[in-house]
Amino acid sequence: MIFLQPAWFLLALPLAASFIIWRLPSRLITVLRIAALIPLLVAMASPIVLIPRQAGTVIAVVDRSRSLPQDHDHVEREIIDLVQKSMGTNDRLGVVAFGERAAIERPPDSGRFSGFLQEVGGEASNMADGIDRALSLIPRGAPGRILLVSDCRWTGRDPSGEAFRAAARGVPIDVRTLERPGADDQAIEAFDAPVVVTPGEAFLLTAWIRVPVGRDVSYTLSRGSTVISRGHHEFPPGVSRLPFRDMADPKLESGVFDYRLEIDIPAGDPRPENNVARALTAVRGPRPLLVVSESPGNRFAEALRGAGLRVRLAKPSEMTWSLEELAACSAVLLENVPAEAIGMSGMNTLAAWVRELGGGLMITGGKNSYALGGYFRSPLEGILPVSMELRSEHRKLALAIVVVMDRSGSMAIDAGNGRRKMDLANLAAAEVLNMLGPLDEFGVVAVDSAPHIVAPLAPVENKSRVRSDILRIQSEGGGIFIEVALTAALAELAKAKAGTRHLILFADAQDSEEPGRYKEIVDAAHKANMTISVVGMGLPGDRDSDLLRDIAKRGAGRIFFSEKVDDLPRLFVQDTFVVARNTFIDAKTVVERSSGLFELTGLSGSTGAGSGFAEGAFPAVGGYNLCYLRPGATQGLVSRDEYKAPLLAWWNAGIGRTLCYTGEIDGIYSGDFATWPGAPSFLSAAARWAGGRDESVDPGSLITQEIIRGSLVVKLHLDPERWKDPFSDPPVVTILRAMPGCSPNTETRTMSWTAPDELAADIPLRGEETALATVGMPGKQVVRLAPAVLPYSPEYRPTTTGDGIRARESLMKASGGIERLDLGGIWKDLPRTPFPVRAAPAFLALALLMFLLEVAERRTGLLSFAFARLSFFRSVYSWVHSQFASSGPSFSGSPHSASIASSNSSSSTNSSHSSQNLSPPLSPSQTSASASSSSESVASGKEPGQASGVAPADQKGLLDALKKARRRIDHGK
Repeated sequence: MIFLQPAWFLLALPLAASFIIWRLPSRLITVLRIAALIPLLVAMASPIVLIPRQAGTVIAVVDRSRSLPQDHDHVEREIIDLVQKSMGTNDRLGVVAFGERAAIERPPDSGRFSGFLQEVGGEASNMADGIDRALSLIPRGAPGRILLVSDCRWTGRDPSGEAFRAAARGVPIDVRTLERPGADDQAIEAFDAPVVVTPGEAFLLTAWIRVPVGRDVSYTLSRGSTVISRGHHEFPPGVSRLPFRDMADPKLESGVFDYRLEIDIPAGDPRPENNVARALTAVRGPRPLLVVSESPGNRFAEALRGAGLRVRLAKPSEMTWSLEELAACSAVLLENVPAEAIGMSGMNTLAAWVRELGGGLMITGGKNSYALGGYFRSPLEGILPVSMELRSEHRKLALAIVVVMDRSGSMAIDAGNGRRKMDLANLAAAEVLNMLGPLDEFGVVAVDSAPHIVAPLAPVENKSRVRSDILRIQSEGGGIFIEVALTAALAELAKAKAGTRHLILFADAQDSEEPGRYKEIVDAAHKANMTISVVGMGLPGDRDSDLLRDIAKRGAGRIFFSEKVDDLPRLFVQDTFVVARNTFIDAKTVVERSSGLFELTGLSGSTGAGSGFAEGAFPAVGGYNLCYLRPGATQGLVSRDEYKAPLLAWWNAGIGRTLCYTGEIDGIYSGDFATWPGAPSFLSAAARWAGGRDESVDPGSLITQEIIRGSLVVKLHLDPERWKDPFSDPPVVTILRAMPGCSPNTETRTMSWTAPDELAADIPLRGEETALATVGMPGKQVVRLAPAVLPYSPEYRPTTTGDGIRARESLMKASGGIERLDLGGIWKDLPRTPFPVRAAPAFLALALLMFLLEVAERRTGLLSFAFARLSFFRSVYSWVHSQFASSGPSFSGSPHSASIASSNSSSSTNSSHSSQNLSPPLSPSQTSASASSSSESVASGKEPGQASGVAPADQKGLLDALKKARRRIDHGK
């Protein structure tokens, strides 16, 4: 037994002294008091008893990557169930899943495993993080094992380091192998392309093709959407080289070539995914400005080219807004482009590219831009130097809006991140409510096969209550009935007192049913000065899109389609903006120059409509988007109307630059600006500011990047002749990574020294994502690198002889684990270790029992009574036993018995001579002998004392002993 706090035993000294000073009523109470205090002292000293037992914690680390067989989910569940069935009472089983990242599926517990719930991504096998997470779940000093269920094909960080950490803690790693067959795998083992080339440079692309048996293989090589090579080749068994030649166009100053190589897939190929590979090559030269516009002639692009700037012109429909496209330009110039033409993922990518990688962005005005174009509450709004909020002083008349919400069965579909479509539609309606003021009226009608008034049309007073009602709308099944929806909503809108009455109909473009007399209803609403806009959940070509489009046209409203539920709040707000305020001032407006204009453009001079077009004068515009200058931004032009709104503003967003010109460049609202001779100089100066950067590194330094085993390795090579380092703190690599069509993620890595003249950062790549990195040094401009991409997910790389086996053997050898074939036996392999058990509760229980016995003795005396009765029966038993022993011949003829009897007889005779004296206390043997003699006298009819060999004193001693015992019983003492 171990005592954690033995100092409490010092209390035994004062307690012993208290027993001497203050005596208790009886010895029995004293004994009970001591019996209560001793276990109490022991309990206070925190006793620990070490009990050897075979129990501990097992953590199953389960591979969830795509390199496993297709039925791996079922097999992994079965493995965990088999381990779980063999658990003991004190055993604990935990589960960690790993793929691109590691996640705890279940902490160590004795309950049943309910299945894999965490999304860890299947494009990588981050085994090191999985083992590290498992080690954190095993208590230090406690027995435990790790069961690794994997094909042992890892990506990212080498798991050997975690195996040695496990060994240091005494935690073996057992391995249960689970892998795809790889014997007949035909694959593109590698696809190499130069990272960077110069305009006009010829270069080679090399593919390494692996075939299990000799065969003729067909191939196709594409650059973007153009096929540049196609054919077939006879390959021998093994790995063979397949080269290609290409050349960068001498006229192309900058760009990114996206190569894609495909080979035919034979029947029975276990990994068909590795028959397609991808590579990127950047053409390094001065990056052009990317002008995105729907204007056919595009006066903007012509003006920039006339100023000597490099320009690439593209329509919104030609853009994918990928990192590869953005990497090829210095700045993006959006000329009156609506937000929906870019999309949410495109705007997220563009905003991150500007903020994190130092890109440039310029937005010009028009009726498809800013708030009217849907940029309010969009990802781009946060990086712009102007805001587009709805200010009450710039409102039109009071507004009444009724929102019709589709709550049909399709709205219960999961939208990701634990949200359903209905949840995001509710948020969109709540955003409309947030934009309205106390003079406005608002109502919500939820519709499936019948209308349900969620919020009756009423003045906007208690926003929190109405918002709460909106957010509780649930999908109830069925489809949305258009006729009843319009009838109920317009009936609510007819109660409005506001002059402007508007209805927003949100419906599923694939599930809008029962239109009925919608034409008659919408036409009547239009005659009553009510407008109707439609937000369709889906695509413009969906089944019911024509119906929704016709409703918006007849209702003199707008039509929006989106298949991405994340777009809904922005679309609802965009439509509300148009109805609620003058977001575009379509009147000729005089422009006033601000002090910042000369700093940006070098233009100076007077302004005004009558000053002519002398150098430096700025003309009046025919209209502009009403916005507000953000704190910290600089403005160069201001409207001279009642709004005093910025027409030109700029600032730094992150490490990038953004500039806003809220006037229209090329259109009916450009006004006098369209014929102003200084327009090209003005536009080129603004565009040059947005895209101008110096990305040079120090002389003697060089930055390189290459892909090694699924990771992008960025290196900074320093001049060996340098006399000091060109930075005070280590450089930082910022990585923007995105899967095709998805929003990007941003990461940062600090470079570390790998050699006296070299620093490096290792960035694991995943699947089909594109990574775009920059290197930043304190006090210097960041340097943007070429985009990088893996040929395909590392999970699909070809299996080679011994692939995975070496990693498995290394993990087991380093940690002391085994290949786990007997899953249930993992618990038997846990060591028998002393298990500490707290003994304090047992001693406290004993102390409490003794205390209760003491109380019972004080109150009732039952213990004393019980002990007295026990003493009485013991005295009787002793006397009877002695009598039987003294009548030797009657019971035994042995000489030994006779001698005992003779001895007893002599003793009795001698004692009779002193019968008149006080007899000394009888011993138990004497008492027993007297009782026996008395019994014999009674049996023979003689008086007591006349029996042969029994002294009268013996009889008297027995009676005295019985009397004393009886008195003890009576008095309870």
